[in-house]
Amino acid sequence: MNGLKVRTSAPRTGFTLVELLVVIAIIGVLVGLLLPAVQAAREAARRMQCSNNLKQLGLAMHNFHDTRGEFPENYTKVGASAWHATSANFHVLPYIEQNNLYEQGQSRLRDDSLTEAQRWSFFYNTIFNTEIPGFLCPSSPEAPQRGSHPNGWDGPGTNYGWSTGSRTETVWAGNRFNGMISYQNPRKMADVTDGLSQTLLASELLSGSGATGSSGRYPYDVFYSSNGPFNAVVDKDFPTKAELDAIGIAARDSASGVRSNNGTMWGWYAAGQSTLTTAAPPNWEYPTTGGDCCPGGAHDWGVGIFPPRSMHPGGVNAVLGDGSVRFITETVNLLTFQRLGNRRDGEPLGDF
Repeated sequence: MNGLKVRTSAPRTGFTLVELLVVIAIIGVLVGLLLPAVQAAREAARRMQCSNNLKQLGLAMHNFHDTRGEFPENYTKVGASAWHATSANFHVLPYIEQNNLYEQGQSRLRDDSLTEAQRWSFFYNTIFNTEIPGFLCPSSPEAPQRGSHPNGWDGPGTNYGWSTGSRTETVWAGNRFNGMISYQNPRKMADVTDGLSQTLLASELLSGSGATGSSGRYPYDVFYSSNGPFNAVVDKDFPTKAELDAIGIAARDSASGVRSNNGTMWGWYAAGQSTLTTAAPPNWEYPTTGGDCCPGGAHDWGVGIFPPRSMHPGGVNAVLGDGSVRFITETVNLLTFQRLGNRRDGEPLGDF
């Protein structure tokens, strides 16, 4: 070759465009396959934490009953006005490792030098505004924080409510409540004649969206339906599906008002803050609803439908009267769910 050099191609070290696109496509497919599994695993962990929270609350109620011989009422007046009151959650604080906070409140109640306004101010601004992790479900959206809502009554959040039973009444039903927890009348285990394992003690709530104006967001906010549809219910302990639909449609389609600051203060007595009802099934298709509104508009109604709600797919966690925790599906039979909330109806439960 007379000294001529033959040039050879250098070995290729990179990807062609086609190969790169194939690799990216494969990675995309793998991410698409793995992401739902990761999300499902995270939700399973959150649901387990939520179940544990309810378990601890159930044990707290049992320990309170062992000490006092009865369950706490969900209404204890601590200020001058009727709505200046605390919930049963305040009374179980010593049993969920929050005794210091409980004693702070008790010391104000014992201090005769304080006015009712000063006592209420301490409960509202300090007790009710203290975040308690055991009252929060990790799957639920954050509640409207204190100072973020023009209507006030907001706070650190709460995602659990004690069951007052299947009646279409919320706060001022007196001895008509058929659930394990009442407002004006303390209940005992002996009052649960259907059996503790057959009666709901507590379940989940969602906090309000914090929305302002006249438009609310389902399933978070509370819509007013007025008292009319509630007055038409024949058996207030067991409203029929048709009667519930009438209430729900009135709330959804012609609401006279909306509140979006529910589920914010674990220590306040109001429905949607510390109690729920079993008149309608979990994750009810219609908005949570109250009747005619109250002073301040913060869910202090005489009538209402406040069903359990959660962000867990398919249903809600719940703790029964015996302290056992169950997952109740949103497809549970309506009458079965109503009987689960009723401590004294005397009828056998269906599957749930």
